[in-house]
Amino acid sequence: MKKLSILLVTMLIAFAGCKKDKVDQGAIDNKLILAYIQANNLDAKHTGSGLYYVVTKPGDSTRPTSTSTVYIKYRGYLLSGTQKGTQFDSSYELYEQPAQLTMLNLIKGFSEGLKLFGKGGQGELIVPSGLAYGSTATTTIPANSVLIFDFELDTFN
Repeated sequence: MKKLSILLVTMLIAFAGCKKDKVDQGAIDNKLILAYIQANNLDAKHTGSGLYYVVTKPGDSTRPTSTSTVYIKYRGYLLSGTQKGTQFDSSYELYEQPAQLTMLNLIKGFSEGLKLFGKGGQGELIVPSGLAYGSTATTTIPANSVLIFDFELDTFN
């Protein structure tokens, strides 16, 4: 019985220590995003998931769905301090016409944000890492990166 008690106390201490070391990446991302919004004097709106977006042009009343194919021009940037940092992707350089993308294949934040705009809509999406690639790094995007997308939603079906 004494050995079992010692084991339980040891496990409790170990678990308590793990909780203190856990990083709240969502809170870190939100702080970075708010600093970016303030520094750039943006009129950004916020969704419950943590996505921020800026409407430059709302577009018409129709909206893409989770299964839509969208035709879009966009540029993707890493958030660097309070500025747009390194551009990691751009349809302007890759395609002569708008890129054809399937909503099901997009990162969560990009897909969620596009659903807020109609045909012809333009804006900026500020995507926390949890709605992008999270703690997984890609070739051009470091782990836990906040992403910014400037886009023009041409049309969708």
